[in-house]
Amino acid sequence: MSDRGHAAVEFALAAGVMLLPVALAVLAFGPWSEKRVMTEAAAAEAARSAVIALDLEMGRDIVAEIALNHGVPESEVRLGWCDAEPAPLDAALAGCTFARGAQVRAVVSVWTPLIATPWGPVGGVWVTGEHVEPIDLYRSLE
Repeated sequence: MSDRGHAAVEFALAAGVMLLPVALAVLAFGPWSEKRVMTEAAAAEAARSAVIALDLEMGRDIVAEIALNHGVPESEVRLGWCDAEPAPLDAALAGCTFARGAQVRAVVSVWTPLIATPWGPVGGVWVTGEHVEPIDLYRSLE
């Protein structure tokens, strides 16, 4: 029995085992980054539209529309206003005042799988973005 070639086989196996986690981390970064940008944009648009319309429901509708455009189901999206913790979209309509000089803070969280496989997602984290929009001191409040 010859020992020739064992080093090459062992090297290939060791390199594969060590590179697999790195490859999975690189593959997981794309969706995480996309969801991060989406949550920040959704929070900014929600806060801005709520301040302009003086209505939190308008901001919630914007978040739902952005999630739908990105293929994210509403069950995986959370929205929190001002100091409230992010909650499902149908329950997120409390916590802000629209007085002159006040600030409206929108926090949007989206569930993101750590690894997406053909058999379904593995693990996951909540990716969060937030934005604060001031209400103009000289705005006419109706």
